[in-house]
Amino acid sequence: MNRQTSIIQSREVVTNDAIRSCARPAVSVVITLFNYSAFITGCLDSVRATNAADLPGGFEVVVVDDSSTDASVKVVEEYLATNALPICLVKKKSNTGLADARNVGLLMARAPLVFILDADNEIRPDCLLAHHRALVDSTYAMAYGAINQFDHVTRKSLATMSHHEWNVRELLSRPCIDAMAMIRKEPVLAVGGYSTEYGTILPQGWEDYDLWLKLAQAGYAGKLIPQVLSDYRVHSESMLQSTWLRQRELAAYFARKFHTLVALHDDLPTWFGVSRRELAVAGGQSDWLHAKPKSKPAKFIHRLIGKKLCRSLCKRLASVYAWLHP
Repeated sequence: MNRQTSIIQSREVVTNDAIRSCARPAVSVVITLFNYSAFITGCLDSVRATNAADLPGGFEVVVVDDSSTDASVKVVEEYLATNALPICLVKKKSNTGLADARNVGLLMARAPLVFILDADNEIRPDCLLAHHRALVDSTYAMAYGAINQFDHVTRKSLATMSHHEWNVRELLSRPCIDAMAMIRKEPVLAVGGYSTEYGTILPQGWEDYDLWLKLAQAGYAGKLIPQVLSDYRVHSESMLQSTWLRQRELAAYFARKFHTLVALHDDLPTWFGVSRRELAVAGGQSDWLHAKPKSKPAKFIHRLIGKKLCRSLCKRLASVYAWLHP
């Protein structure tokens, strides 16, 4: 088997003959991988089982290894050498987090439509075709199907997620769309791709929610495909187990970052999965901080002590409340 190996900046890229025969893929499947040697074979097997007969141009797979320390790379290299699945393996020299790995995959992807897949999850045979049909002749920036959550040990179905229609108000209220979706490469790159502050100054696991909010704020929309098309593995290391630990702090961050969307939907009782009251405490302010006083005595007091002092006092009181009621 011929292998073409090249060094692109800090990444080593390895491909096989199959990917060179897939000259103009309709879809690129980007799989991000970090220390998931136990799961990556099952993930690749699920992609290999894709019904691609009606997918014009076929599809390619871009595996981005984020500098794994286990046998992940070796497993993919062996798979690449022994299977006809068109694979491009990108071996990063340093670990820079999930968001950056996905951005690398986006840049390496040759197709205009990209399906995002983590190495511990799986897709169903009609997944890529259904997503492609939903996007190819539309103006949607992304499409997503319902996802089955299954137990890692028993493979028993636990629940279904990501099954809600695209609605900006609901998206603002709480994270309701998972990362396993097909995105249109051009608009995603236009909004800056995946934000890389997650996994560095902010906890990892919110990259996809951040991207959906960026697309919504830029005026793009998504499309629900009302059928189960992929499977999310629930295990001790899955992101579903850790993404909620700092939710209140993250909600306050989102409120600042997506203030334009918040201003358009300021009547919502919940923002980013957190109640307005909790969000006010997390942000160091309350709903009445910016309210204009209506009564004459209140107006007089407001002018007397000044807006700046009033805001400072409110923030201090909110901080005390947060300390007493964590």
